[in-house]
Amino acid sequence: MSTNDFEFKKNFAETLERHKKLQSAKKGCLIYTFLPEEEEIVNSVKVPQLEEIDFKKNVLLLPKLLCDREEKLYRYRSDYPDDSIPVLALRYGSGIFAGMILGSLRFGANTSWIEPVGKTIEETINFPWKKDNEFIDIALTGLQYATKRMKNKCYVYLSGYHSPLELAFILRGSEFFLDVYECPDKVHTLIKRCDEALKWVYQLIENNVKNENYGNIAGFLWMERCLSFLSEDAAGLLSPQHYKEFGVPYTNEVFKRFGGGFLHVHTQSYHQMENISSIEYLTTYNWRPDPNTPEAISILDKLLDGAKKKIVVIVATPRAIQEKIEILSQGRFFLLCYCKDKNEQQSIVNFVKKMAPIE
Repeated sequence: MSTNDFEFKKNFAETLERHKKLQSAKKGCLIYTFLPEEEEIVNSVKVPQLEEIDFKKNVLLLPKLLCDREEKLYRYRSDYPDDSIPVLALRYGSGIFAGMILGSLRFGANTSWIEPVGKTIEETINFPWKKDNEFIDIALTGLQYATKRMKNKCYVYLSGYHSPLELAFILRGSEFFLDVYECPDKVHTLIKRCDEALKWVYQLIENNVKNENYGNIAGFLWMERCLSFLSEDAAGLLSPQHYKEFGVPYTNEVFKRFGGGFLHVHTQSYHQMENISSIEYLTTYNWRPDPNTPEAISILDKLLDGAKKKIVVIVATPRAIQEKIEILSQGRFFLLCYCKDKNEQQSIVNFVKKMAPIE
Protein backbone atom coordinates (compact mmCIF):
# COMPACT_ATOMS: atom_id res chain seq x y z
CA MET A 1 0.00 0.00 0.00
CA SER A 2 1.25 3.49 -0.87
CA THR A 3 1.34 5.97 1.99
CA ASN A 4 -0.60 8.36 -0.27
CA ASP A 5 -3.41 5.86 -0.77
CA PHE A 6 -5.63 6.43 2.28
CA GLU A 7 -9.20 7.35 1.43
CA PHE A 8 -10.19 9.10 4.66
CA LYS A 9 -7.06 11.20 5.15
CA LYS A 10 -5.98 13.37 2.25
CA ASN A 11 -2.71 14.48 3.87
CA PHE A 12 -1.93 10.97 5.11
CA ALA A 13 1.67 10.87 3.83
CA GLU A 14 2.52 14.22 5.43
CA THR A 15 0.82 13.20 8.68
CA LEU A 16 2.70 9.91 8.77
CA GLU A 17 6.03 11.69 8.44
CA ARG A 18 5.20 14.01 11.34
CA HIS A 19 4.20 11.03 13.52
CA LYS A 20 7.42 9.20 12.66
CA LYS A 21 9.54 12.27 13.29
CA LEU A 22 8.05 12.94 16.73
CA GLN A 23 8.93 9.44 17.94
CA SER A 24 12.66 10.13 17.60
CA ALA A 25 12.51 13.86 18.37
CA LYS A 26 13.38 15.68 21.58
CA LYS A 27 10.41 18.02 21.43
CA GLY A 28 7.43 19.07 19.35
CA CYS A 29 3.66 18.75 19.22
CA LEU A 30 1.05 16.97 17.12
CA ILE A 31 -2.57 18.11 17.11
CA TYR A 32 -5.87 16.26 16.64
CA THR A 33 -8.86 18.56 16.13
CA PHE A 34 -12.62 18.08 16.45
CA LEU A 35 -15.50 20.17 15.09
CA PRO A 36 -19.10 20.48 16.44
CA GLU A 37 -20.61 18.95 13.28
CA GLU A 38 -19.03 15.60 14.09
CA GLU A 39 -21.50 14.96 16.92
CA GLU A 40 -24.44 15.10 14.52
CA ILE A 41 -22.69 12.69 12.13
CA VAL A 42 -21.97 10.21 14.93
CA ASN A 43 -25.57 10.41 16.18
CA SER A 44 -26.97 9.83 12.67
CA VAL A 45 -26.08 6.13 12.92
CA LYS A 46 -28.04 4.56 15.75
CA VAL A 47 -26.13 1.81 17.53
CA PRO A 48 -28.25 -0.39 19.84
CA GLN A 49 -27.36 -0.85 23.47
CA LEU A 50 -25.07 -3.83 23.88
CA GLU A 51 -27.54 -5.61 26.13
CA GLU A 52 -30.16 -5.46 23.35
CA ILE A 53 -28.00 -7.16 20.71
CA ASP A 54 -28.42 -10.88 20.08
CA PHE A 55 -24.89 -11.74 18.95
CA LYS A 56 -25.85 -15.34 18.24
CA LYS A 57 -28.44 -14.26 15.65
CA ASN A 58 -26.51 -11.35 14.15
CA VAL A 59 -22.82 -11.41 15.07
CA LEU A 60 -22.00 -8.67 12.55
CA LEU A 61 -24.70 -6.15 13.53
CA LEU A 62 -22.44 -4.12 15.83
CA PRO A 63 -19.32 -4.01 13.60
CA LYS A 64 -21.44 -3.13 10.55
CA LEU A 65 -23.08 -0.20 12.33
CA LEU A 66 -19.78 1.03 13.78
CA CYS A 67 -18.20 0.85 10.32
CA ASP A 68 -21.19 2.74 8.85
CA ARG A 69 -20.73 5.46 11.45
CA GLU A 70 -16.96 5.76 11.08
CA GLU A 71 -17.19 5.86 7.29
CA LYS A 72 -19.54 8.84 7.51
CA LEU A 73 -17.43 10.55 10.18
CA TYR A 74 -14.05 10.12 8.53
CA ARG A 75 -15.34 10.96 5.08
CA TYR A 76 -16.29 14.32 6.59
CA ARG A 77 -12.94 14.63 8.37
CA SER A 78 -10.83 13.59 5.37
CA ASP A 79 -9.57 17.08 4.52
CA TYR A 80 -8.75 18.15 8.09
CA PRO A 81 -5.30 19.81 8.06
CA ASP A 82 -4.34 18.36 11.44
CA ASP A 83 -2.32 15.30 12.52
CA SER A 84 -5.28 12.98 13.09
CA ILE A 85 -5.45 9.49 11.57
CA PRO A 86 -8.79 7.62 11.25
CA VAL A 87 -9.25 4.91 13.89
CA LEU A 88 -12.19 2.66 14.71
CA ALA A 89 -12.20 1.20 18.22
CA LEU A 90 -14.47 -1.85 17.94
CA ARG A 91 -16.13 -1.81 21.33
CA TYR A 92 -17.96 -4.68 23.01
CA GLY A 93 -17.61 -3.05 26.41
CA SER A 94 -14.68 -3.02 28.80
CA GLY A 95 -15.14 -6.65 29.82
CA ILE A 96 -14.68 -8.29 26.42
CA PHE A 97 -11.15 -9.60 27.04
CA ALA A 98 -12.10 -11.05 30.41
CA GLY A 99 -15.06 -12.67 28.66
CA MET A 100 -12.78 -14.13 25.98
CA ILE A 101 -10.69 -15.72 28.73
CA LEU A 102 -13.40 -16.87 31.14
CA GLY A 103 -16.15 -17.68 28.64
CA SER A 104 -18.70 -15.60 30.56
CA LEU A 105 -19.72 -11.96 30.18
CA ARG A 106 -22.60 -9.63 31.06
CA PHE A 107 -23.62 -6.74 28.80
CA GLY A 108 -25.03 -3.41 29.90
CA ALA A 109 -26.15 -0.42 27.87
CA ASN A 110 -22.70 0.54 26.61
CA THR A 111 -20.33 -1.66 28.55
CA SER A 112 -19.74 -5.22 29.70
CA TRP A 113 -18.30 -6.87 32.77
CA ILE A 114 -17.68 -10.09 34.65
CA GLU A 115 -18.39 -10.96 38.26
CA PRO A 116 -15.33 -11.39 40.49
CA VAL A 117 -14.03 -14.96 40.50
CA GLY A 118 -13.97 -16.85 43.82
CA LYS A 119 -14.22 -15.76 47.42
CA THR A 120 -10.51 -16.14 48.20
CA ILE A 121 -7.44 -15.06 46.29
CA GLU A 122 -6.50 -18.72 45.86
CA GLU A 123 -9.78 -19.31 44.04
CA THR A 124 -9.17 -16.21 41.91
CA ILE A 125 -5.68 -17.41 41.00
CA ASN A 126 -7.28 -20.59 39.67
CA PHE A 127 -9.79 -18.71 37.52
CA PRO A 128 -11.32 -20.81 34.71
CA TRP A 129 -9.60 -20.31 31.36
CA LYS A 130 -11.80 -21.42 28.48
CA LYS A 131 -9.85 -21.28 25.25
CA ASP A 132 -12.90 -21.95 23.09
CA ASN A 133 -16.00 -19.86 23.81
CA GLU A 134 -18.64 -17.68 22.16
CA PHE A 135 -17.03 -14.37 23.09
CA ILE A 136 -13.84 -15.26 21.25
CA ASP A 137 -15.95 -16.00 18.17
CA ILE A 138 -17.93 -12.75 18.53
CA ALA A 139 -14.81 -10.58 18.89
CA LEU A 140 -12.71 -12.24 16.18
CA THR A 141 -15.57 -12.32 13.66
CA GLY A 142 -16.35 -8.66 14.22
CA LEU A 143 -12.72 -7.60 14.12
CA GLN A 144 -12.03 -9.57 10.93
CA TYR A 145 -15.04 -7.94 9.24
CA ALA A 146 -14.23 -4.38 10.32
CA THR A 147 -10.53 -4.65 9.51
CA LYS A 148 -11.20 -5.95 6.01
CA ARG A 149 -13.96 -3.43 5.30
CA MET A 150 -11.85 -0.50 6.48
CA LYS A 151 -8.77 -1.36 4.42
CA ASN A 152 -7.10 1.84 3.17
CA LYS A 153 -9.76 3.84 5.02
CA CYS A 154 -9.36 3.48 8.76
CA TYR A 155 -7.26 1.66 11.36
CA VAL A 156 -9.17 -0.81 13.55
CA TYR A 157 -8.49 -2.34 16.95
CA LEU A 158 -10.53 -4.20 19.55
CA SER A 159 -11.25 -1.88 22.45
CA GLY A 160 -10.61 -3.15 25.96
CA TYR A 161 -7.01 -4.42 26.17
CA HIS A 162 -6.06 -4.75 29.85
CA SER A 163 -2.76 -4.67 31.66
CA PRO A 164 -2.11 -7.76 33.83
CA LEU A 165 -2.65 -5.57 36.91
CA GLU A 166 -6.03 -4.40 35.69
CA LEU A 167 -7.26 -7.88 34.79
CA ALA A 168 -6.18 -9.12 38.23
CA PHE A 169 -8.25 -6.36 39.83
CA ILE A 170 -11.25 -7.19 37.61
CA LEU A 171 -11.07 -10.88 38.51
CA ARG A 172 -10.52 -10.35 42.23
CA GLY A 173 -12.73 -7.31 42.83
CA SER A 174 -12.21 -4.73 45.56
CA GLU A 175 -10.56 -7.31 47.83
CA PHE A 176 -7.53 -6.94 45.56
CA PHE A 177 -6.46 -3.78 47.36
CA LEU A 178 -6.37 -5.55 50.73
CA ASP A 179 -4.46 -8.43 49.17
CA VAL A 180 -1.55 -6.21 48.16
CA TYR A 181 -0.96 -5.59 51.89
CA GLU A 182 -1.93 -8.96 53.32
CA CYS A 183 -0.58 -11.45 50.74
CA PRO A 184 1.61 -9.69 48.16
CA ASP A 185 3.22 -12.93 46.97
CA LYS A 186 -0.18 -14.33 46.03
CA VAL A 187 -1.01 -11.08 44.24
CA HIS A 188 2.11 -11.53 42.12
CA THR A 189 1.03 -15.09 41.36
CA LEU A 190 -2.41 -13.85 40.27
CA ILE A 191 -0.93 -11.09 38.09
CA LYS A 192 1.47 -13.53 36.45
CA ARG A 193 -1.40 -15.87 35.54
CA CYS A 194 -3.37 -12.89 34.19
CA ASP A 195 -0.35 -11.95 32.09
CA GLU A 196 -0.18 -15.50 30.73
CA ALA A 197 -3.87 -15.45 29.77
CA LEU A 198 -3.68 -11.99 28.23
CA LYS A 199 -0.57 -12.89 26.26
CA TRP A 200 -2.48 -15.85 24.85
CA VAL A 201 -5.59 -13.87 23.86
CA TYR A 202 -3.57 -10.98 22.37
CA GLN A 203 -1.60 -13.47 20.30
CA LEU A 204 -4.85 -15.14 19.26
CA ILE A 205 -5.97 -11.84 17.73
CA GLU A 206 -2.65 -11.32 15.93
CA ASN A 207 -2.82 -14.83 14.50
CA ASN A 208 -6.41 -14.56 13.29
CA VAL A 209 -6.85 -10.94 12.14
CA LYS A 210 -4.83 -9.69 9.19
CA ASN A 211 -3.59 -6.12 9.43
CA GLU A 212 -4.85 -4.55 6.20
CA ASN A 213 -3.19 -1.14 6.59
CA TYR A 214 0.40 0.11 6.71
CA GLY A 215 1.63 0.04 10.31
CA ASN A 216 -0.66 0.49 13.27
CA ILE A 217 -2.00 3.11 15.68
CA ALA A 218 -0.92 3.52 19.30
CA GLY A 219 -3.88 5.45 20.67
CA PHE A 220 -3.57 8.44 18.33
CA LEU A 221 0.02 7.93 17.18
CA TRP A 222 1.04 5.99 14.06
CA MET A 223 3.76 3.38 14.63
CA GLU A 224 5.19 0.62 12.48
CA ARG A 225 4.49 -1.95 15.19
CA CYS A 226 2.76 -1.44 18.52
CA LEU A 227 -0.03 -2.26 20.93
CA SER A 228 -2.90 0.03 20.00
CA PHE A 229 -4.41 0.49 23.45
CA LEU A 230 -3.75 -0.82 26.96
CA SER A 231 -5.99 0.19 29.86
CA GLU A 232 -4.45 0.85 33.27
CA ASP A 233 -7.37 2.33 35.22
CA ALA A 234 -6.32 0.40 38.33
CA ALA A 235 -3.24 2.61 38.63
CA GLY A 236 -5.42 5.37 40.06
CA LEU A 237 -6.40 3.18 43.01
CA LEU A 238 -2.89 2.23 44.14
CA SER A 239 -0.09 4.10 45.86
CA PRO A 240 3.00 4.89 43.76
CA GLN A 241 4.95 2.32 45.78
CA HIS A 242 2.44 -0.46 45.06
CA TYR A 243 2.03 0.47 41.41
CA LYS A 244 5.79 0.39 40.97
CA GLU A 245 5.79 -3.17 42.33
CA PHE A 246 2.55 -4.64 40.94
CA GLY A 247 2.04 -2.58 37.79
CA VAL A 248 5.14 -1.17 36.13
CA PRO A 249 7.18 -4.36 35.52
CA TYR A 250 4.23 -6.34 34.14
CA THR A 251 2.92 -3.50 31.97
CA ASN A 252 6.42 -2.87 30.65
CA GLU A 253 6.74 -6.52 29.63
CA VAL A 254 3.49 -6.29 27.63
CA PHE A 255 4.77 -3.30 25.68
CA LYS A 256 8.13 -4.99 25.16
CA ARG A 257 6.37 -7.85 23.33
CA PHE A 258 4.68 -5.39 20.98
CA GLY A 259 7.59 -3.01 20.47
CA GLY A 260 5.81 -0.11 22.20
CA GLY A 261 2.33 1.32 22.28
CA PHE A 262 -0.30 3.42 24.04
CA LEU A 263 -1.31 3.36 27.72
CA HIS A 264 -4.70 4.69 28.78
CA VAL A 265 -4.70 6.34 32.21
CA HIS A 266 -6.94 8.84 33.98
CA THR A 267 -6.18 12.13 35.68
CA GLN A 268 -7.02 10.45 39.00
CA SER A 269 -3.66 8.72 38.44
CA TYR A 270 -1.61 11.93 38.47
CA HIS A 271 0.27 10.56 41.49
CA GLN A 272 1.66 7.87 39.15
CA MET A 273 3.15 10.29 36.61
CA GLU A 274 6.74 9.40 37.51
CA ASN A 275 6.02 5.66 37.44
CA ILE A 276 4.22 5.84 34.10
CA SER A 277 6.93 7.84 32.35
CA SER A 278 9.49 5.30 33.64
CA ILE A 279 7.88 2.36 31.77
CA GLU A 280 10.75 1.66 29.38
CA TYR A 281 8.91 0.19 26.38
CA LEU A 282 5.89 2.51 26.61
CA THR A 283 5.71 5.00 23.72
CA THR A 284 2.74 7.24 24.46
CA TYR A 285 0.06 7.72 27.10
CA ASN A 286 -2.89 10.01 27.77
CA TRP A 287 -4.28 11.89 30.74
CA ARG A 288 -8.01 11.27 30.34
CA PRO A 289 -9.99 13.89 32.32
CA ASP A 290 -11.80 12.79 35.49
CA PRO A 291 -14.20 14.88 37.61
CA ASN A 292 -12.69 16.78 40.52
CA THR A 293 -9.16 16.66 39.17
CA PRO A 294 -7.16 19.50 37.57
CA GLU A 295 -7.16 19.69 33.78
CA ALA A 296 -3.87 18.44 32.39
CA ILE A 297 -3.21 21.74 30.60
CA SER A 298 -3.50 23.58 33.94
CA ILE A 299 -0.65 21.60 35.57
CA LEU A 300 1.52 21.41 32.50
CA ASP A 301 4.69 22.26 34.40
CA LYS A 302 4.26 19.06 36.43
CA LEU A 303 3.63 16.94 33.34
CA LEU A 304 6.53 18.29 31.32
CA ASP A 305 9.14 15.90 32.67
CA GLY A 306 7.01 12.94 31.55
CA ALA A 307 6.58 14.53 28.13
CA LYS A 308 10.34 14.66 27.71
CA LYS A 309 10.46 10.86 28.18
CA LYS A 310 7.24 9.81 26.40
CA ILE A 311 4.65 11.32 24.06
CA VAL A 312 1.85 12.63 26.28
CA VAL A 313 -1.73 13.07 25.06
CA ILE A 314 -3.79 15.84 26.68
CA VAL A 315 -7.00 17.75 25.98
CA ALA A 316 -6.64 21.50 25.46
CA THR A 317 -8.66 24.38 24.01
CA PRO A 318 -7.19 26.59 21.27
CA ARG A 319 -6.85 29.42 23.77
CA ALA A 320 -5.09 27.24 26.34
CA ILE A 321 -2.67 25.97 23.68
CA GLN A 322 -1.79 29.52 22.75
CA GLU A 323 -1.30 30.50 26.40
CA LYS A 324 0.82 27.44 27.24
CA ILE A 325 2.76 27.07 24.00
CA GLU A 326 6.11 27.94 25.63
CA ILE A 327 5.87 24.91 27.94
CA LEU A 328 4.23 22.67 25.33
CA SER A 329 7.07 23.31 22.90
CA GLN A 330 9.62 22.00 25.42
CA GLY A 331 8.21 18.45 25.50
CA ARG A 332 6.44 15.99 23.22
CA PHE A 333 2.68 16.37 23.35
CA PHE A 334 -0.24 15.15 21.26
CA LEU A 335 -2.97 17.77 21.68
CA LEU A 336 -6.67 16.91 21.44
CA CYS A 337 -8.37 20.17 20.58
CA TYR A 338 -12.07 21.01 20.15
CA CYS A 339 -12.57 23.92 17.73
CA LYS A 340 -15.68 26.01 17.14
CA ASP A 341 -15.33 26.08 13.34
CA LYS A 342 -12.94 25.41 10.44
CA ASN A 343 -11.34 28.84 10.67
CA GLU A 344 -10.34 28.28 14.29
CA GLN A 345 -9.21 24.77 13.34
CA GLN A 346 -6.90 25.96 10.57
CA SER A 347 -5.55 28.74 12.75
CA ILE A 348 -4.62 26.53 15.71
CA VAL A 349 -3.13 23.83 13.48
CA ASN A 350 -0.91 26.41 11.80
CA PHE A 351 -0.01 27.87 15.20
CA VAL A 352 1.06 24.51 16.66
CA LYS A 353 3.13 23.56 13.62
CA LYS A 354 4.91 26.92 13.72
CA MET A 355 5.36 27.41 17.46
CA ALA A 356 5.95 23.81 18.57
CA PRO A 357 7.93 22.32 15.66
CA ILE A 358 9.14 18.74 15.83
CA GLU A 359 12.90 18.83 16.46
